[in-house]
Amino acid sequence: MKIFSLWSKVSLGLQLLIALVLGVLVALVWPQFSAFYQFLGQAFISLINMVIIPLVFPVVVVAVAGVIGKKSFGKLLTKSLLYFFGVTTVITLLFVFAAYYLGFGQGVNIGQTGGNIDGIAKSIQLNEFFLSFIPANIVKSLSEGALLPIIVFAIFLGYGLGSLKEDKSQKFIDLLQIWIEAIYKIVSVIVKLSPIGIFGFIAKDVATTGVDKLVGLGQFVAGTYLAYAVLALVIFPLIALISGVPYLTSIRQNWSLLTLAFVSGSSSVVLPPLLKDLKKQGHDEHVIDLLVPLGYTFNLEGAAVYFSVATIFIAHAYGIAFSISGLFFTILLLTLVGKTAATVPSGAIVVLLAAAPQLGLPVEGVALIFAVDFFVNAGRTALNVLGQALTVSVIEKTEGHVVEESKSSKLAVRYS
Repeated sequence: MKIFSLWSKVSLGLQLLIALVLGVLVALVWPQFSAFYQFLGQAFISLINMVIIPLVFPVVVVAVAGVIGKKSFGKLLTKSLLYFFGVTTVITLLFVFAAYYLGFGQGVNIGQTGGNIDGIAKSIQLNEFFLSFIPANIVKSLSEGALLPIIVFAIFLGYGLGSLKEDKSQKFIDLLQIWIEAIYKIVSVIVKLSPIGIFGFIAKDVATTGVDKLVGLGQFVAGTYLAYAVLALVIFPLIALISGVPYLTSIRQNWSLLTLAFVSGSSSVVLPPLLKDLKKQGHDEHVIDLLVPLGYTFNLEGAAVYFSVATIFIAHAYGIAFSISGLFFTILLLTLVGKTAATVPSGAIVVLLAAAPQLGLPVEGVALIFAVDFFVNAGRTALNVLGQALTVSVIEKTEGHVVEESKSSKLAVRYS
């Protein structure tokens, strides 16, 4: 019991590292138990798959209903959503194509390479492609776990609820909120079991293929941070330059919060102080109160980069080729599914596991890169927060708001 008590006090990132090391050592000593190791990994994947649809569906419904319900912000909402989807879609497109044609993950051993799986059929018909988004039978789509039709139905349902009078729809929305909170509790329990799943996958793969794939995981971390650097040092500054807003000032004023996001790995931890600090800096309160909470669902630029490079890395590592139409389908799917990413540590695995079956990717690859999610999550989270601050500056500039010089020069509140 004392061992379990001590283990519970260890951070999740350290637990995953310990599980990774133990998986390697145990597999080298007892490779004959590879079937048992595989069972542990598959059980973890099954637990995650269990909550994907129950989480994604209500999150989309509530988010859309909340947007539609804020009728007094109609113009601002429209502008903000266009910005959210435009920027994240362009980022996803750039990094999916760049990662694919630069060969990110090619020749890396994190699994059985040389697979001949087609992510998307090359002869796909455009009309059939778009018709597949519309659920002819939503019950069937739910039972089959067809994610895109479910998201489309959730968007329409959210619109319907948001268009009703508040006294008619609020009880149902509150019920969905309770459901979402309950699912998040389940996810938190499953994530606590993730070291067991990672141990199983690493042990199974080392027992059958050796330790080469650990080098591949290191390459994934390095490549992902290179992509983060492009976002922070090229794309964000370009957006700021085009919009005429001070990018470096935003970084300086919110540095303590970016550090907090990097260390904690959770965007939600930074939400309350970010709202407070942006108002102290003289930004428009109406823009802040709408954009920041909404952006935590629709405006995750760091996550968009991660989902793009992680998906292509797994595809290349397993020898899976995409056609041009397959790459565009990947962009569309990641753009939509990425909007459901939880703002809790390690929530990215839910999104990747939801997207993987739709793209013909092995879930084992997702589980393996999750072993190093502790490292890539830090940068991903910090960039998500920086993106929120930049978005506020960009949107309020289009609204004609000018930040007062006296306020903008003040240092943001520091949090340890």
